[in-house]
Amino acid sequence: MPSWVSNRSIATKIVGIAMLVASIFAGIAVYGLVNLREVAAQQEAQYRRDVVAMTHMVAVRSAVGLQMEAVQSHLLSQPGFYRDRYEAEIADTDTQIDEHFTELATIELTKAELRELELLEKVIGQYRTARDTGLAASRRGDKDNAVSIVLVRSESVAHAVKARADEFLQQLVDAVATGSRQIRERTASTSRNVTILLIVGGIVAAGVAVLAARQLSRPLRRAVSVLTAVAAGDFHQRLEQHSQDEVGQMSRSLNNTVGVLRDAFDQLNHRAYHDGLTGLPNRVLLRERTERALLAAGPSAPVALLLIDLDGFKQVNDVHGHAAGDHLLVAVADRLRDLVRGADTPARLGGDEFAVLLAGAEDPCTVAGRVLAALRLPVTFGAVQLVPQASIGVAEWRGQADVDAFFHDADQAMYAAKAGGKGRVAVSDCAPGPVLTA
Repeated sequence: MPSWVSNRSIATKIVGIAMLVASIFAGIAVYGLVNLREVAAQQEAQYRRDVVAMTHMVAVRSAVGLQMEAVQSHLLSQPGFYRDRYEAEIADTDTQIDEHFTELATIELTKAELRELELLEKVIGQYRTARDTGLAASRRGDKDNAVSIVLVRSESVAHAVKARADEFLQQLVDAVATGSRQIRERTASTSRNVTILLIVGGIVAAGVAVLAARQLSRPLRRAVSVLTAVAAGDFHQRLEQHSQDEVGQMSRSLNNTVGVLRDAFDQLNHRAYHDGLTGLPNRVLLRERTERALLAAGPSAPVALLLIDLDGFKQVNDVHGHAAGDHLLVAVADRLRDLVRGADTPARLGGDEFAVLLAGAEDPCTVAGRVLAALRLPVTFGAVQLVPQASIGVAEWRGQADVDAFFHDADQAMYAAKAGGKGRVAVSDCAPGPVLTA
């Protein structure tokens, strides 16, 4: 033992040992807090980046879908107001896509994500080339060639664009799982080092190690569990937020991030199954519910389908403008919601075409009559009174046809109602006999 130590008093030695032990604990605390702060900052930055990137990619995919609809409508339209409108929509969605790509370029993506982004931009460039070729043919009046180009070349490339976008989104989700694994590895490394330091500190340090395990390890393990659940598509788990330290900050940041992800996925799911204007179920959701209803159909739970087409809707748009047409569609949707029961499904199939799936014992012709009468009531749009009228086709399922044939029967009945003078109800031939009701 050096003389400068042995010559010190017991009190000094005790004070020195106490200071040494205090220094060890202080070093352990500083080490743990610094690493925890870095982990929290890394996690918050990573999730903020991934959520922003996912938001832009969802918007790009949505814009591509809207543009495909506008391109197809352009091919079916004649030169004039509607074609100019579709071309404006195409240009507007192009601008939106470019803006989102510009925003994505400012995000610190990984090399793999940047490669996927470059491939996606390349495929979008190919899609635009095919699309522009088709539109040019359409403007020249060569509709056959334009339709061939759009339906074969640009359609296939457009699906490739969506596939690339989905791959990029999946890569962002995988990045979340990778980040959780890295955080777990770093947490494990920190725990090992802290354990070594605590052993050096002795019995007192062992007690501190237990406290550290309760204070630090459990929240971090819970964070890893939440992240693993998010990677598996479960957005319902949350971290407890009792403290105001770095663990509490990490918990709040992670909870906010999971909430943003959940809202984004809920919005995507809602948009996939509902009409954007009226909020009613769309054709996809109606078909799914119809399939389930047919499987569960029986004598006490018959199934019927009402196919509703507004008569003279084009004149409303032409005379009063598209805002009036949209107002009328929303009013029709609201009336259908008020008329049906909870077990029934009102839906908008597109344009001025609606449907109601009836799953119950009520007579479908009676329901169709109520719908017909309700739709005839005037709709106020500013100073204008819009008086809608509809033709309704009714098909009753008797176990004799699949879903496609069932929809076809209702469609044929609707056309029969129009041929019979419009503003009527017609029952499909699959029923006992055709019926026309004014």
